[in-house]
Amino acid sequence: MDEPKQKFNVLFVSAECVPFCARGGVADMCYALPKYLNKNDDLDVRVVLPMYSKIPTEYSENFKLVGERTVELTWRNEYCGVLEYEYKGITYYFIDNKRYFDRPELFGYGDDVERFSFFSKAVLDMLPMINFFPDVIHTNDWQSGMVCTFLKVLEWQNPKYEHIKTVLSIHNLNYQGKADFKVVHDLLGVDDKFAYLFDYYGGANLMKASILCADQVVAVSETYASEIQNTDKGSGLQGVLQSVNHKVSGIINGIDYEYYNPEADTDIFANFSANEIEKRTENKLKLQELVGLPVDENIPLYGYVGYMAAHKGMELLTQVLDRLITEKNAQFVAVGGGPAEYENFMRRLNEIYPNNVKVSFGYDNKLAKKIYAGTDFLFNVASIEPCGLCPLIANRYGSLPIVYQTGGLKDNFSDFKYTNGNGYVLKNYDANSLMDLIERTLHDFENKEKINDYRITGMAQDFDIQECANKYTELYYEM
Repeated sequence: MDEPKQKFNVLFVSAECVPFCARGGVADMCYALPKYLNKNDDLDVRVVLPMYSKIPTEYSENFKLVGERTVELTWRNEYCGVLEYEYKGITYYFIDNKRYFDRPELFGYGDDVERFSFFSKAVLDMLPMINFFPDVIHTNDWQSGMVCTFLKVLEWQNPKYEHIKTVLSIHNLNYQGKADFKVVHDLLGVDDKFAYLFDYYGGANLMKASILCADQVVAVSETYASEIQNTDKGSGLQGVLQSVNHKVSGIINGIDYEYYNPEADTDIFANFSANEIEKRTENKLKLQELVGLPVDENIPLYGYVGYMAAHKGMELLTQVLDRLITEKNAQFVAVGGGPAEYENFMRRLNEIYPNNVKVSFGYDNKLAKKIYAGTDFLFNVASIEPCGLCPLIANRYGSLPIVYQTGGLKDNFSDFKYTNGNGYVLKNYDANSLMDLIERTLHDFENKEKINDYRITGMAQDFDIQECANKYTELYYEM
């Protein structure tokens, strides 16, 4: 009798993942990709996350303690609990430490470098405890990228660590895990001979070290992979990426068509398909009613979902939203959060235009889905957009994306004025050009047949994450 075929083990490491803990599109990707990878019978894909206190109790009350240990960060000896939970066929592990993860938000604290260095070290320390030694560890952004670094620069007694390969997915290079250089010795316990990995203009840069130590570096679109090596979108790490360009590539993200399915989604008000596009209208009317806007299908309704940062398009939106509301009597609904200046701007709009603007702060994926299904247009005019999952989801739900041609948006969107176009594409990154494009959307909105044709074309796009999963599977085996 033939021996049973051994599974190829993959451990997916992330700081956020739907439905447990989410602040942006990374969480969608880190849920969907392992799910689709695991459909390959030859792969055993598991996921590890921090045990945040804000994980909904409907999940956390069912977590089972696998074991407890101490994680050493030089002179620090930190408690680490490892919990386990199976969700939709995937085994999830959670790294517990209340000092680091019992907080109102996931990120944005002065000790984030320490928090996620602990997390990354704990991931490697827990492998014997869970008796799962992966062939590949797939990390995401700097918060878990230190797994790649620790694996290379620390001494591991167990020979099973020697054969582990690592992938670093770059979702947004704007965020790099910068700190005073003293953390290299004081916190990370890295030998002097490896100090150059972290050195960044006299400080320490954890993303730089992760890029240099990972076996493969994957940006989340082909255009973004090129941009971060050749333009200022590399956020100061262009030269580092160029120096290891033999291991840098781009794989475009996709979306989970099972989770984001307007025909069956229980989080939206009314299910619909491209063949019954008129049923979509109920979602707009119910969304207006839910957030407290005048209910009228003839008022154009614009939306925004995600992080409210300058590079995410807020630097342009703050210049046009007042005009959109006062001159065009349009409505605007958003969910997300970000730096105080942009949250305060949104609060001001809420107060001044209560019949036109409603903004919900925080990450609420159920409300986000209602916005995708109920708005007429969705803004994503980011100056830096590695992939752009939000407008891809908008296409899926019949909201018409307004995007700028950069990164993954350039790869995935062409203008509606071209055959099979799937968005309104901004060519010049300035407020006047965006206002001109908005004028075009308003003109098109008067033609309901045209708008519905655009919706149907957008819904016909194929951004299923299965293709993305296939490419990552090929990469794992090549490694």
